[in-house]
Amino acid sequence: MKTNLLFPASFKYISILFLATPVFCYFFDIMLFNNNRFMEKTLFEFLMSCAFFLIVFSKYKDDDEMLYSIRLKTTVYSLLIGVFLLIGRPLLNFILWNQAETYESAGSIISTVLFFNVLFFLRERNKLKEALTDEELH
Repeated sequence: MKTNLLFPASFKYISILFLATPVFCYFFDIMLFNNNRFMEKTLFEFLMSCAFFLIVFSKYKDDDEMLYSIRLKTTVYSLLIGVFLLIGRPLLNFILWNQAETYESAGSIISTVLFFNVLFFLRERNKLKEALTDEELH
């Protein structure tokens, strides 16, 4: 029994819309929520996180077991970065700048983890494509 836990390929286009919305609002200075910057930042972090999630976990036309293992490996790498951000950044702030407490929002950590997940995934996917094309040529 084969189960496929990925989103359809068309969801990558939805992620482009999610990525473009905060950029569009920022560059054209469109205010949402009656000048409530905290709500805007939270909404934009949510949209960016959703976009990054959909980029990595949408189907590609060349999906195979290698791409599944790449998804798993990059997710583990990005979660390790998230753990470092959650634990390491407050420790570094305390050690280097003697700040007693620092505030780290969960949204910023999640969006950072998903951003690194996208970076690692696209890098590893391109490496795989290059290796397959080199193998086909020889």
